[in-house]
Amino acid sequence: MQLDQNPFFRKPITSWYDSNFVCWTVMVLMIFVFIFAMAGIIVGSGTGEFQEYVWFPTLLCVFSLFLVLKIALRLRHRAKNN
Repeated sequence: MQLDQNPFFRKPITSWYDSNFVCWTVMVLMIFVFIFAMAGIIVGSGTGEFQEYVWFPTLLCVFSLFLVLKIALRLRHRAKNN
């Protein structure tokens, strides 16, 4: 009798960079980046010399928020499947 190569009970192997610990660590770091970018937007908007450079902290803010939401959805989906 030959063994089945793809049994249903086998759990998928998660790589180290997609583990729950790493996802939570990246989320916390991106929250710090978001706060730092918000401070940059506030300081850049308040100073007349820096107003033309406000686009960079805004970009950081958008990208970090996008990553936090994306990783949170991934963790929620993973928790729902387990």
